[in-house]
Amino acid sequence: MTRHRSKELPRRARLASVASFALALLAATSAPEAQSQAWVNQYGQVGLAQTPTARGMGTGALDFGYAQFDPYRSYTLHAQPFDWLQGTFRFTDVRNRRFATSTTGETFTDKGFDLQLRLWKESDLLPQVAVGLMDFGGTGLFSSEYVVASRRYYDLDFHVGIGWGRLGSSADFDNPLGLVADRFDNRPRGFEGGLENTGELQPETWFRGDTAIFGGISWTPNQGPLSLYAELEGNDYQSERGPNLPASSRLNFGLNYRAWDVLDLGLSYQRGETLTFSAHTHGRFDASPKRSQMHTGAPLAVRSYSTALGRPTSRKIDPPTVTRITRELAPQGIYLHAMDDDQGSDTLTVWFGQGRANSLAPAAGRIARSVLRYTGRAYQDYTLVDVTGGAESARFRFPRAVFHQAVAGPASPEELISYLEVQAPRTAGYSEARYRDLLSYPAFSHSFSPQARTNIGGPDQFAVGQLLLRGAGTLQLTKGWSFTGAVALNLFDNIGNRLGTQFPSGLPRVRSDIGLYQRTGKDYYLAQLETNYIFPVASDWYGRVSAGIFEEMYGGLASELLYRPTGARWAVGAEVNRVRQRDFDQRLTFREYEVTTGHLTYYHELPWQNVRAVVSAGRYLAGDLGMTFDFSRGFRSGARFGVFASFTDVSSEEFGEGSFDKGIYFSIPLDFFGPRSAKGAATYIFRPLVRDGGQKVTAGRSLYDTLQYSHTRTLQNEPEAWLR
Repeated sequence: MTRHRSKELPRRARLASVASFALALLAATSAPEAQSQAWVNQYGQVGLAQTPTARGMGTGALDFGYAQFDPYRSYTLHAQPFDWLQGTFRFTDVRNRRFATSTTGETFTDKGFDLQLRLWKESDLLPQVAVGLMDFGGTGLFSSEYVVASRRYYDLDFHVGIGWGRLGSSADFDNPLGLVADRFDNRPRGFEGGLENTGELQPETWFRGDTAIFGGISWTPNQGPLSLYAELEGNDYQSERGPNLPASSRLNFGLNYRAWDVLDLGLSYQRGETLTFSAHTHGRFDASPKRSQMHTGAPLAVRSYSTALGRPTSRKIDPPTVTRITRELAPQGIYLHAMDDDQGSDTLTVWFGQGRANSLAPAAGRIARSVLRYTGRAYQDYTLVDVTGGAESARFRFPRAVFHQAVAGPASPEELISYLEVQAPRTAGYSEARYRDLLSYPAFSHSFSPQARTNIGGPDQFAVGQLLLRGAGTLQLTKGWSFTGAVALNLFDNIGNRLGTQFPSGLPRVRSDIGLYQRTGKDYYLAQLETNYIFPVASDWYGRVSAGIFEEMYGGLASELLYRPTGARWAVGAEVNRVRQRDFDQRLTFREYEVTTGHLTYYHELPWQNVRAVVSAGRYLAGDLGMTFDFSRGFRSGARFGVFASFTDVSSEEFGEGSFDKGIYFSIPLDFFGPRSAKGAATYIFRPLVRDGGQKVTAGRSLYDTLQYSHTRTLQNEPEAWLR
């Protein structure tokens, strides 16, 4: 928070301060060279040590970090979903303050969220300029706003900015925005009404109060792994909440070193008082999955069409041919349900399911190549039908000759797409197909994977974690009916007898007892034991009923209806769930709390930057009514990054600290790090606080999530994927 000074600068002095800032920007400009190296500061922002810069890590960047700078210890998540937008989610352990509700003397923890918007890119004439908000929806401990410019000259990168709030507490000059309105001269303290007000956006406090200059210079020889820097910060450290911190200098000096292109280590000397350390590991959402050709089946695909290109004869499907095609595709994760050529017509129809790719295109290409290999020129057209959960989820048709030319080289995959005809799924399925029931039931699949459960920023202990081994199995009884079970076994944890403090809540404790679940069921727990039945209702309409133990806290009955028009970017779904709260040990017994929840949800895949917007309205676990907004960005790798917030009829006082439910999440395809293609993704959610308002239940297989990999739009987004 800033100091409040009573003196007023005359208008001429204000204009001089604005002019001096403009001159500082111009002084930092020079002819730009190659793209500069980007480093993350101790607050998880792209910056130096304590100050942000206008640089970015690039679209799709993801960074996890830790920093120790007395008396603070921070854990950060930084993501850049767009080239012009980046955000930071941060937990900070304040070592010189105590948690008010702690019974064991734990130190105070602060949760914050930052955003930075790039105003324009660096050019021959202008520096790169960005505006940012720091801790704008948390407790306000690090609340700041800023405008910063960055300019590169060979191996040197210059940065200069003006800060408000904590970044402006050195008060180099009064707020130049006072020229616009007098209200900008004073900064309201904010958030002093109690914890129930934290988490609320308070734009009336932004860009108000005294301001200070900050900036620095970094030197990265040959844009290599080592970078040295010096910075001037705008914080005076005399306005920190809690004991004031000693600061004999505003100058900080440090270095960063990048190891193996994924790990950044940093050392710095700050405030003329303390030595600090940081470590960051980073990657990219838009990186390609690391699959090898041997496991994707690519060499087999080449052989499949190369032997068919010169085939002079044609052969209609018969039992031996159907068997050969079925056996050839199964090792590639493609399972045929039925085949039919309508008693000798020129169109061959193939019903299939696939569990390897997050897109239809690779499976479509492999099926067509296999059919071409064994039937040659027997058919003029291929109709492929994806079957998901017992229902036709996609149906599309394309000419055999055009596909033949695309794999041979004369035609391009884009030309193949231009001939693609998308058809509406049919409810009858393959009941009249000539060769049907090629996939036998019941079918069983299983998996083992590591799982992490964490509880960060609580009053019991700042960071509590657990590493488990999750074993899961699915028994597919029919094409639409399945049973799924999962058990998690503890491998390592530091839980002990921690995780039990209950926050005050004015609502039924539908989620805030999560610490008790994690502590009581730490050795092993039944994570899932459910049955799902998915079925077609009508063309483009899908239904689901589910029952069992859905998640670590709830079980019961669930139903869902989804309307997804063929080829459309939007869908509408409705769900109703009757669930009961599980016992803390997460075995087979339940507690008394029972509730009916339900939501109407609208999904829209926007025709811009692969952005998905989801809006749902209905009744939540605590009986509260409201809406949830979810926006996410998808990448070519299949990864997705998103933010969400729920607003209900629960007041800030009833909700408690945080004011409303919100968080960020990212999902990574299961095949991202492995050599074998795999369908699906692992999702990780970060909430600043777990409270009881605006909470949904995870009940059964979501129809939209289940069908998203079967959307015909994926056939057109990546034409080259047909040839994988």
